[in-house]
Order: sequence, then C-alpha cells, then structure tokens
Amino acid sequence: MSRKTLTVAVLASCVALSGCFEIPDYRAGAPRGGWQGSTPPAMNPTAPSTSQAENACMAAGRTAGFDVRGVTGTREVTDDAGLPVSRDVMLHVNRGGQSLDVRCSYAYDTASARIMTL
Repeated sequence: MSRKTLTVAVLASCVALSGCFEIPDYRAGAPRGGWQGSTPPAMNPTAPSTSQAENACMAAGRTAGFDVRGVTGTREVTDDAGLPVSRDVMLHVNRGGQSLDVRCSYAYDTASARIMTL
C-alpha cells in the first residue's frame, strides 16, 4: 500500500470515528464543560414542562376574567440561537356569552404568564 493511500485511509478512519465521541457544542448559549455520566442534559434545563406553562396561562386567563374551558394548543418560542425562551399557549375561553381563543405567552426567565389577545 502506498504512503498516500495509507494517509487517506487513516484520515477517513479518523473522520468516521469522530462521530463516536462527545464533541462539545460551542454555539452561543450552549453549556460549557460537557456533562458527567452517559446521558446528556436537556437542551435548556430551566425550561419548565408544558403543563407548567399551560397551568400558569389558565390561571392568567381566569385572572383576566375569562371562563377558561381548556387549552387548544401550545408552541415553543425560541431565540436566534434556537434556545427556548417562552411558550405560546392558546386558550379556549368564554366571556360575555362569546366563545373565543386567546393567546397567552409564558416567559421562562420570569416564570410569568401574560394574556396577549383579548
């Protein structure tokens, strides 16, 4: 085997095996230093569960004077780096004899829910 062929084979092997190792994520906002153990941490350990955001938004809807009937949908909102910053929750409500959907925004950093449309 020639030296050139051997070099190409070694480099190809290194590239193929690099996918088997933990490669740190150095994007903005990514945790530094890696993790301990065999299981990586969640993408954003401060992001609450969906039900926590839904419960907070349902309480905000009641505080705003709505008869909250339920949640019709949720959507994660991310920043430019792709990290979750809030959750939009659509609530089905009754008020003044009308049935309508309103949007609530639950901010992860402040753990606060705010009705966005009335």
